[in-house]
Amino acid sequence: MAEQRRPLRRTAVAVAAVLVAAGLTGCGGTKSYCSALKDDKPRLTKLAARSAEPGATGGKALGETVDVLAGLADRAPDDIKDEWDTLVQALRGLSDAIRESGADPGDFAGGAKPDGVSAGQLDAVQQAAHELQDLRVQQAGTSIEQHARDVCKVDLGSSGLGGSVG
Repeated sequence: MAEQRRPLRRTAVAVAAVLVAAGLTGCGGTKSYCSALKDDKPRLTKLAARSAEPGATGGKALGETVDVLAGLADRAPDDIKDEWDTLVQALRGLSDAIRESGADPGDFAGGAKPDGVSAGQLDAVQQAAHELQDLRVQQAGTSIEQHARDVCKVDLGSSGLGGSVG
């Protein structure tokens, strides 16, 4: 049970770190991709902070962030496209599970089962939170960070798409 709660306690922090880092990630083969990343950076930074807020604000911000990141993934060059897709799919899974539960992201803090959320819905949120910490998702984040440094000369620092998330 403690292992199931651990991902939920860190979900908001992990999502915020992933979202901020993803908003800073590098440009691939086109200037439009780099421009889109740079243009979306301030919005993603704000959304990442809002996604950790209690209530409906966090849920709405998480959903908006997934939409922005999906747009960036659509623009990603072939050499990093699969990694973007992996990251976005994991975040979309969490966003969808939370939305379908009818609760807000903050309601799951500390592994809590919000009122009105079924055991199945709680399990779906826990599994989606765990997915964000999966090695495959972590490696995708690390690859995106590396691509940002190598191709766009953007250092993501400690914002951590890779090993620091989770």
